Amino acid sequence: MGRNRRDYLYEMEYWEIVLIIRGYRRRNILQYQLQRQQIFASTFAFAGNKDNKKPEDLVPMYFDHYIDMSEEAITEEEQNELLDEIAEINAFNEQNQNQQQQ
Repeated sequence: MGRNRRDYLYEMEYWEIVLIIRGYRRRNILQYQLQRQQIFASTFAFAGNKDNKKPEDLVPMYFDHYIDMSEEAITEEEQNELLDEIAEINAFNEQNQNQQQQ
């Protein structure tokens, strides 16, 4: 776990160990999602998905309610504003690089 055995067994408090384990589990959410996709693909590879199930329906996991997919995509106006900001930052950085080279 990234801790030496003596610290883990004799010096750490129980609540510290619980928080460390919880942190490691949270790191693996992407792995769990990929495994769920594999299960989903394997299940419906030959028979087809006649009930139009989603992977979340087939294999529900504890973190599904934490992930909020209801957020809307950005508008075209917001996208243009972001592109303008990126262009300004790039121009500023390029100007600084030219000044440093002189």
